[in-house]
Amino acid sequence: MRGQRTVWEIDVPTKHRLDKSRQGHHVFTGLAENASEAVAAALRACEIAQLHTMSGQPIPAGTNRVDWSARGLRPDWDLRWDLATKKQIVR
Repeated sequence: MRGQRTVWEIDVPTKHRLDKSRQGHHVFTGLAENASEAVAAALRACEIAQLHTMSGQPIPAGTNRVDWSARGLRPDWDLRWDLATKKQIVR
């Protein structure tokens, strides 16, 4: 039996591949049971986005506000998943 799923926010630090002085965060949000599941879902959304980008297709968007997606992902930026922060969003 699955537990209660709530909305999570995963903030992943990013750095530009060529200009290391350019830094930022990519924010992922979606439904998950816990922090581990949330990170796995965000990573899956990122991998799907990268595959679409490599094949020249648009990055898929979620069908509602709690679907995981990676819109706005930039191919010339590296995501630091090892430094990702996780926050459960109360709704």
